[in-house]
Amino acid sequence: MTGREAASRAARLPWLLAARSVIAESAEAGRLPHALLLVGIPGIGKRDLAEWIARYALCAGPTTEACGVCDSCRLYAADTHPDLVRLGVPEDKKQIPIEMVRDLTAALALKSYRGARRVAILDPADALSRGGANALLKTLEEPGGGALLILTVTRPDRLPSTIASRCQRIALRAPATGDALAWLEAERPGGEWGPALKLAAGAPLAALGFAEFGDFEREMSALPGMLARPEADVVAIAEKFQKSRPAERLRWIEQWLAERIQKGLLAPTEGTDSGVLERRRLHVQALFALLDQARQAQALLPAGTVNVQALFEQFLIGIGRELAALRPGR
Repeated sequence: MTGREAASRAARLPWLLAARSVIAESAEAGRLPHALLLVGIPGIGKRDLAEWIARYALCAGPTTEACGVCDSCRLYAADTHPDLVRLGVPEDKKQIPIEMVRDLTAALALKSYRGARRVAILDPADALSRGGANALLKTLEEPGGGALLILTVTRPDRLPSTIASRCQRIALRAPATGDALAWLEAERPGGEWGPALKLAAGAPLAALGFAEFGDFEREMSALPGMLARPEADVVAIAEKFQKSRPAERLRWIEQWLAERIQKGLLAPTEGTDSGVLERRRLHVQALFALLDQARQAQALLPAGTVNVQALFEQFLIGIGRELAALRPGR
């Protein structure tokens, strides 16, 4: 998706309306800060909003939306605006390297080509290397006249406090479930949006990525049965998972573990053999440990600091072991 398409979509996302209003009011009052920190879960529209802000800040018109007809808006639409810089993780890297940040700070120090603002989008800023974060700090402390930095983050705790404290934070929250489902149905009628939205943690744009959710759900729902069999090829399954939607698969496993724990805790105990009760208790205890690991892994996955296949092998072996322990005769 191009920057122009992302900015246009942001204007149509109802749950971003409050954030857009705050930005527009600040700009109209001459109080737009030099740095904004957009915080939210994946698929909530952080990049869309960042592009909307950039287009709006560069627009020469006086309206609360980018006018779309001035020279700046035309340059933005053509992706040739000389006062806009976008910074992200290179395809061959896992972090934003310091060299790219230095180039960015040098560009922001220059005078605006069009005599107005210079705007930079860092998406995602929580992927900055340590050196890159340090290089950015000087610009945040002494921003050039008219410079505007827009940072997007999923995990603000991964951003140095020296960076976060120098930005105005805008938290983007998921819409109410009913509103999100209505929006998804309007976008693509007939989808299995309830389970998809749950897997996306309530983020509608992430849920849209599950256009073929039924196939994904059927594949994942068959996983526990596969792992319960002694002949299950855990290595092959893990290899497939790390190549295809690893974050979504990990989230599905987390939700499955949570539901399994709930069923174990709510299962009736009256009249149940004491040996069965003890096995159930140990089973739930082990699932709690796996659930903690799944949540920790989700925090590590975006940073690229974990062996994803080994991670899945660990979970799949643990789940298979617990399912096998509950087989009759065990």
